Amino acid sequence: MIKRSAWAEVSTEFLGNNIRVIRDRVGEGVKVCAVVKADAYGHGLSGFVSALSDYGFTDMVAVGKFYELKKVFAETSADADILLLGAAAADEIASALEKGEIIPGRSIFSVYSPDMLKRLNDVAESARITLRVHIRIDIWDSGMGISPEEFNEYQDMIMNMPHLKVCGMYTHLYTAYSDDLDEIASELKSFDEVVKKIKPEYRERLCIHALNSALIFRFPQYAYDMVRAGTALYGLPCDDGGRLKPLLRVCARVFDVREVDGGIPLSYINRNGDKKRRIARIMLGYWDMPLLLTQKEVRVWIKGKLYRLADDVCMDNLCIDVSGEDDIQVGDLAVLLGEEGVEAVDILDRNGIDPVHGEWMCMTAERLEKVYI
Repeated sequence: MIKRSAWAEVSTEFLGNNIRVIRDRVGEGVKVCAVVKADAYGHGLSGFVSALSDYGFTDMVAVGKFYELKKVFAETSADADILLLGAAAADEIASALEKGEIIPGRSIFSVYSPDMLKRLNDVAESARITLRVHIRIDIWDSGMGISPEEFNEYQDMIMNMPHLKVCGMYTHLYTAYSDDLDEIASELKSFDEVVKKIKPEYRERLCIHALNSALIFRFPQYAYDMVRAGTALYGLPCDDGGRLKPLLRVCARVFDVREVDGGIPLSYINRNGDKKRRIARIMLGYWDMPLLLTQKEVRVWIKGKLYRLADDVCMDNLCIDVSGEDDIQVGDLAVLLGEEGVEAVDILDRNGIDPVHGEWMCMTAERLEKVYI
């Protein structure tokens, strides 16, 4: 028995399964980039990256914020390359280089515009190093990347910055989770046209990637050199045919069970009715799982049954109405995510949330201890 009041279990066995499913889909020779932004989708950034490294599960990891890039270097000994998907200001990169907070040889920066490319080149020149970059292509020219027209026009300049090593190019499709497969296919073809126009001497040094989790299973023919797996990595649904397995199981131990008279407060605002009820309490609250525990239809799994909350969730604890169940005792396991009836898809369905937001239910606070099993 795990002797903790509340914790989140992350299954490395299921992680290995999901990596294999992804590799089987995209074929031999295609790299898998593990997207670990947003605290590894609630699975714990540093611990998750360490697990990926320990088991040799991935070829590259991708973070969303510059802070996350520094955190991986500060808290892990993982040796994979790290791709920053978000934009970082030149001065914060320069400061981090000066302080030794990042490792230049393992850091890869996304470039969204020709101006950003030049600013990064200036940073590298000042630091007397070479920085590695991936060029982001924006099919719609929305400000989230270099347009196909710009890349075609300035290809030689982009690929020959004196203090930058352009080693990759990618796109991100915001239509990826839509049902409009024709539109998705059209956008992928537009990106493919850019890829086809890359000069051979440049193409051989580039890692091309276009597919996120949703597209891995819909359009594997566009896998190119690498795919970026976020949702799929964590076992959330993405047209995978049920082969992926959710990694996260959020648990707590019942620390008190008692009969409570009506009218006695159970939370910040007294909404307890007039009836006496049997109440079980666990030490896990909305600060531990802010999105899941602020939904209207919250259920808790105990001994194979689902129970409703007895009142509002507190920051640190919640109370569960177990009236009529005399066999529930102190020490029993309560599961909020990761058992039948409380999987992410069940919670989304009960609360009328679009399945594209499955990762919302995995959002956990850093203070909720992560146990990698």
